[in-house]
Amino acid sequence: SQLRRDGVDPAAIRLSLLAHHYRADWEWTDGVLADAVERLARWRAAVSRPDGPPAEALVEEIREALANDLDAPAALAAVDRWAASQALSGGTDEGAPGVVSRAVDALLGVAL
Repeated sequence: SQLRRDGVDPAAIRLSLLAHHYRADWEWTDGVLADAVERLARWRAAVSRPDGPPAEALVEEIREALANDLDAPAALAAVDRWAASQALSGGTDEGAPGVVSRAVDALLGVAL
């Protein structure tokens, strides 16, 4: 695609698509992509830290959102909340960033 030729990270393209429920009408805009690029940067920064807030509830929330008619926007919002918590106060769970990274890859197809 032209986006790939332009050097856009495939993970950002995927996040752009996942940000909208598959039953909803929407149009691609540069703003949608810009939001996804920013989201991806926040998530990658959050999982790059050595520890973080517990991740088990987040993984369950992602699974529940996807089980609810593939509500990908709700799944993304859950990861957004975890990343915001990580940015604000961090956490002490040394395994959490890795758990989140693997869950986002496995459940959403987004490599962090």
